[in-house]
Amino acid sequence: MPERCLIRNVMFHSCNNHAITFRIDATLVAPSDYHVIGNTTNWLTFQVVINVSIIDDVLDDQGTGLWACKRPGKNCPSGASTLGLTKSNNILVRGLTSLNSQMFHIVIKGCDNMKLRGLIVSASRQSPNIDDIQVQLSSGVMIMDTQIKTYGDWVSVDPSATNLWIENIACGPGHDISIGSLAKDLKEEGFQNVIVKTITFTGTQNGVRIKSLAEPSNGSVKNVVFQHIDMVNVQNPIVNDQNYYPLPRKLS
Repeated sequence: MPERCLIRNVMFHSCNNHAITFRIDATLVAPSDYHVIGNTTNWLTFQVVINVSIIDDVLDDQGTGLWACKRPGKNCPSGASTLGLTKSNNILVRGLTSLNSQMFHIVIKGCDNMKLRGLIVSASRQSPNIDDIQVQLSSGVMIMDTQIKTYGDWVSVDPSATNLWIENIACGPGHDISIGSLAKDLKEEGFQNVIVKTITFTGTQNGVRIKSLAEPSNGSVKNVVFQHIDMVNVQNPIVNDQNYYPLPRKLS
């Protein structure tokens, strides 16, 4: 059985050498006491790094305790996302397994040329409605050959994301692959050049979804392709929601 290594929140910053590989032949485990990392943004952060590969790691954020705290509406930490990739270029994430994240499993923000391949993202039925892979302010992101078994939005694309390729993903149960929401701000860049293809949805609430608030905005969605989508027992296969919760209601 692979070893389990306890680790607190860690940041890798300004790794600009060529061909750095982050690989640990063990399961990294977050502290079971959610207060230890629950008020940090991410459990593991790679920030301002170039040419880094994250290979075959297993990350267990042990989020079940924090989820239980939040269910009755107690005063709990917001929770740490498992893996944050920020302001980084030429990153490969391959063969990663992410389990039971306190918040988001993977957050990509302000990055260029990012490849995620062969991932397994999983959380138990008790997990809250959270995004699994969230893409913000990034370009050239590819997500391929991945299994997602959670109960939130599997891939969430926020405004100012361009040139995204999402292919060969198996999803279910849970919500959807979601673009938006738009119109959070009056001036925003919107989305363009997003390809979503060869996706299997099984037993899900939605399939593919584009959502916008009923608010004025100059943001737009351009050149989005949904192709070769297989849906089994999906309640709402295609959703184009132009009246997603009006402000100031809380967004999901």
